[in-house]
Amino acid sequence: MKKEDFALKCRDMAELVTPYLEGALPLRKRLAARLHLRLCTACRNYVEQVRRTIRFLGGGPPPRPPENENDIIALLDARAPDR
Repeated sequence: MKKEDFALKCRDMAELVTPYLEGALPLRKRLAARLHLRLCTACRNYVEQVRRTIRFLGGGPPPRPPENENDIIALLDARAPDR
């Protein structure tokens, strides 16, 4: 195993945060992410922010559609090119 396999940069961690939180990273990437998070306070804070945002957004009911949703759909349908 090469040293580069475990050397993530902050921008790498930012790209991997979602699959990391979902548990979807392969073992080597997951270990590299964990090592980086142990060493980098900024990324730990970022991952925690993303985790809290996901929890917050997933905790409530879905938003209600706008009252004029049918009008919007009709306008879009009227502007759609003929197929």
